[in-house]
Amino acid sequence: MKKKYKILLIGYSNIAKKRYINNFIKNDIPFCVASRSFKKKIEGSYQQFDNYDKALKYSGADIVYLSLPNSMHFHWSKKVLNSGFHLIVDKPITTKIGELNQLIKIAKRKQLLLTEATFFNYHQQFELIKKYIGNLTNIEQIFVNFTIPIPKKKSLLLSKKFEGGAFMDMSPYAASINRIFIKENLNKKSIMIKKDDNGLIISFDIFLKYKTKILNGTFKFGGDYKNELLIYYKNKSIEIKRIFSPPEDIKLKIQINKKNQSKIIIVKKDNCFENYLVEIISNIKNKNYAFYHKNMIKDENFRFKIIK
Repeated sequence: MKKKYKILLIGYSNIAKKRYINNFIKNDIPFCVASRSFKKKIEGSYQQFDNYDKALKYSGADIVYLSLPNSMHFHWSKKVLNSGFHLIVDKPITTKIGELNQLIKIAKRKQLLLTEATFFNYHQQFELIKKYIGNLTNIEQIFVNFTIPIPKKKSLLLSKKFEGGAFMDMSPYAASINRIFIKENLNKKSIMIKKDDNGLIISFDIFLKYKTKILNGTFKFGGDYKNELLIYYKNKSIEIKRIFSPPEDIKLKIQINKKNQSKIIIVKKDNCFENYLVEIISNIKNKNYAFYHKNMIKDENFRFKIIK
């Protein structure tokens, strides 16, 4: 009989409500929730806690999904790992240089999975992007634009106390694009950062020149919503409009341009979070954790040493 891994969700964030729990229910994954503020019954949860420590002690879970404000990630990640749970953490997994290495050391010592929940690239549109580009050496330039309207004043995204801001929210996406598509050393960089009156980063623009490629990106709070990736390769270009938050309930489009001609590729409905979760459970069974550590280290180096 196959083991059913139980998940303890610590934190009842908006994304947890909208996406995580629905997928746990859909895939018949037993889950419980620990929330200090939400008291009502959560559909599908086999148990609820209003205390995180009690949840770690009594949940009976195998995996913890940490969906707390950024400023709480490191503290609770250490507690979770030291308590013997496999751990998934909302992006960004850590907010300061050096924290990630500490968590990885604990995970390795206890032989536990540790991963950051950056899963947009688990959508099948990425397989098609790579298929049409061919070898990644064909890439010449990459343009990214991820702009969202200014969040509400009470949003955690604008909270300095909880370490919000565009850099914390969006730099994991920038780092992932670098990791996925570029395998060259950086030669030149130009970074423009804008802060609000409280000193919180609300936008950053990057221009990164590698040996043969250029990565140009805008990541911004304030403006019309844009979520776009444009890649130039071998006298062609490929455009994607929902790169960082591909919806699971609609078909997407990839546009390929060559000279004056355009071709539209229809992408079937796909659930990147579900694909990510399936992979995690498989890797827990097989004790295959190393590549998560490698990816997180590369992304952290990019975020803190290159673009900040």
